[in-house]
Amino acid sequence: MKKIWNWFIYLFILAGFPLLAWAGYYLVADTYNFWKNGIEKQALVIELDRTSSSGKGGTTYYYKLEIDSLQLVEGFRVRLPIGKYVSVLTLPNDPGKVTPGTESSGLYEIYKYEMGSDLMVVLSLGMFVFMAIYGPSTFVTLLKSRDKIINQ
Repeated sequence: MKKIWNWFIYLFILAGFPLLAWAGYYLVADTYNFWKNGIEKQALVIELDRTSSSGKGGTTYYYKLEIDSLQLVEGFRVRLPIGKYVSVLTLPNDPGKVTPGTESSGLYEIYKYEMGSDLMVVLSLGMFVFMAIYGPSTFVTLLKSRDKIINQ
């Protein structure tokens, strides 16, 4: 039974590498896409639909918005003023995907809106830098010491 548990832990750790890489790529690609291709529009914040909180991830605020006569509910990591217009960026190929910002917003500002705060930006970028530096060597070490880990 212990050997099966050790295999599970080993595979779980190995699966974490591609999952973190995918998460990093998704965040970077999304932010870059808004920065490069985002179209600035005015969105009317109709109402706060709901909130979703987690201890480590912060709060996501889901607002009902109206953009160009299209109503949608979108989650944001920042609070928006209800009943007022805010500048948002939309993607030409996916008008339902929006983030707060203007066409003059920089990469950092857009990423901050995606993450929710300066602290989360620093922590997420630090994690990905750490993974880029130490991830490959740790991955190779895990592969080489597979028998030791499993047969403990």
